[in-house]
Parts: sequence; structure tokens; C-alpha cells
Amino acid sequence: MFHLSIFCAVAVSVLHLSSAYSPSIVPSSRSQFLKTIISSAVATTILPRSSIASDKQLNLTPSEIAAIVERDMVENSFLANGKLTRSIYDEKATFRDEIDTYGIDQWIKGTSKLFVGPPGSRVSLVDGVKANDKEVVFKFEEDLMFNVPFKPVVNLSGKVVLERDEKTGLITSYREFWDQDVKTVLKSAKFK
Repeated sequence: MFHLSIFCAVAVSVLHLSSAYSPSIVPSSRSQFLKTIISSAVATTILPRSSIASDKQLNLTPSEIAAIVERDMVENSFLANGKLTRSIYDEKATFRDEIDTYGIDQWIKGTSKLFVGPPGSRVSLVDGVKANDKEVVFKFEEDLMFNVPFKPVVNLSGKVVLERDEKTGLITSYREFWDQDVKTVLKSAKFK
């Protein structure tokens, strides 16, 4: 991926130089030319990969986005490890559970560090994934193993509502609704 970014940066720089400058203004020294290319490469590689529009799966049909979310639940157990299909989420999407609200990077990182993924944690999809142009909804049941000493496991169930942007079809809001209150969930902790 890094090599592709450098190649793109070089190509953009060369095109930019050849079209934006008259021949008399093109950088006269090799070092000036290399500085231009390197700065373009750095700018290209420091941008988040998923901020590039072509990486996003825009305007998916309800059945297409439902299939992706179902795969994330069934195969990836994303509620326990943060391994979601990022290309269906807006980069400014908010993730809210019964405790707090997070940005996409914070949610992915936090989830992957807080919980032990399968087989330590178990995530189940209940009744499939339902989607339309405005939202994606599913019910879940899970046993979450915390990645802390003694590895406590809590049981909870609920539903997730994923709101979609009307123009792009990307998910802009992730909201968990638990069937139990936070105190009940924490009291359910068992130690393995």
C-alpha cells in the first residue's frame, strides 16, 4: 500500500508540475524537484486510508449493506473486537453505547483493546439484519470477556441501530440499546 501511495504521489506531482508551471518556472534543481515529490508523498501517506472517497462503498442497496453488517457480526464478531467493514461507515460516524459516545477510530481501538475476541467472547446475531435506505438494525446477544486480569465475562443483549446518510448511504451513527442497565450487566460478571 505504501508503494502505491508513493507512486500516486509521484504521478500527481509530475502532472501538477507539468500542467501548473510554465517551462521556465519548473524547479531548476534536482533537490527542489525531489522536495516537491517527497512532500507530496508524505501528504498522500499521512492521510487516513479510508478518507479517500474511492475506499468507501457508497449508496449500497439495503440488502448489500445488510449482508456486510451480517458478515461483520457472524464472521468477524465485530462487537467484541472492533473488526468492522470500515468502508461502509462515514469517517465522522459516532458510536454510542449505554456508557459513552466515541469516534470511529476511538471505538475500533477501544473495543479491540477492552475485550478478548472469540473464542473468549461470544457474539450472536438474533433474528438477522434488517436494512432500508435510512437505517440498519439488528439484535444481538453476547458474552464479553474483558482483557483485564481474571478475565471477567459479562452477558448482555440488545439491539444496534445504524443510521445511514441519505446522500451517500454510509453509516453515520452507531447506537447500542441494551436490554439491561449498566449495573445489571456489570453484576453478571463471571470469572474464568
